[in-house]
Amino acid sequence: MKEALSVRMFGGFSAAYGGEVLAFGGQKDPKFKQLFQILMTRPGREFSKREVVESLYDCEAVEDANASLNNTIFRLRKYLRNSPLPPGEYLVLKDGMLRFDGGIAVESDAWALECAGRELTEERDRGKRAELCGKICELYRGELLPRISNELWVIEKSKEYKEIYFNALDILFSYLKEEDDYKNIERLAAHACEIYPCEGWESWWIESLLVLGCREEAERVYRETAERVQEIGGFLSREQQERFHKVGARICYPEGTAEEIGKCLMEPEAEEGAYGCTLPGFSDCFRMLKRVTARRGPICFSLLLCTILDAGGRPIQDRRACEKQGERLCMSFKKYLRRGDIYAKYSENQYLLLCTGAERGNFSDIGLRLDMDFRKRCGGRGGISCRLLDEGRAW
Repeated sequence: MKEALSVRMFGGFSAAYGGEVLAFGGQKDPKFKQLFQILMTRPGREFSKREVVESLYDCEAVEDANASLNNTIFRLRKYLRNSPLPPGEYLVLKDGMLRFDGGIAVESDAWALECAGRELTEERDRGKRAELCGKICELYRGELLPRISNELWVIEKSKEYKEIYFNALDILFSYLKEEDDYKNIERLAAHACEIYPCEGWESWWIESLLVLGCREEAERVYRETAERVQEIGGFLSREQQERFHKVGARICYPEGTAEEIGKCLMEPEAEEGAYGCTLPGFSDCFRMLKRVTARRGPICFSLLLCTILDAGGRPIQDRRACEKQGERLCMSFKKYLRRGDIYAKYSENQYLLLCTGAERGNFSDIGLRLDMDFRKRCGGRGGISCRLLDEGRAW
């Protein structure tokens, strides 16, 4: 059996031949290594020099890109000559076209995935389509070349491969569900969620766990996903959000005693200050209050929107700053709000407060106290604005 050059680019990078690794020198990511990686996306196929130049030097100020590419080709040839590969030319340059071809077999996960994706678009047999989807899912072990994920050519190829992977997941999950193969759905969905959290695959993961009888694990995944979704501002689409809530509604406990049920509903540890919850939980509480208001008449409560501001008094935009300032704001909620009040994160820089027993006249005082405490916590480098959204009116 002939040895093959094995190249893996999803979730990291490795190249080996006959059990020996191609290390590409001590530099972090030299250009000749990137050239090799570009060629490995389509080993044996031709690339125009213009295409390679645009990939390697598009965002750099290079006086003579053609000369730079020739130098990079020379350096890669030199490296391959001293690598574990058998003697050979490998880099074939003719009429402005470049390809990797040294008479050895090449196994590239990126190229194998692209070929499987093309076959999938042409295949009509249900079983064979499922096999191709399974192959794609096994090949896709993470984002393409994460160490150089900011390179333009990597960004473009990553988008292409991600679409192939997501399409394969959609097809394969539907097939496996019809076959009642929830074990494989659970395995593949868990992997997809690890690579791409909060892109909708959690619903498949939770559903498979419920069918397999893993209720506690399903509840954990649902709770952690709801918290993460709240942090990043929601799923990508309304359809994903609706599917997530539907599968969450299926999570239930086995029959329990009154004591067990009461224990399940109580807080694990009673903390001082306002109660922090997920946006779906906050929404349920608010809707319930509105229903009671409609039935029994006005109830004294205030729904407030708190927006985090930067030092210039504008809504803060920087995501990392939002995260840090949000933590400080939640500390202010716990200090100055009562245990009967609740709060939830609505967006990166916005929080919702539901203050029960708070009349319209208390609104400005609540906002002032929160703003003063928050400013102290962030060293005066920001503030908050509070806006009254609802004062207990019936629908």
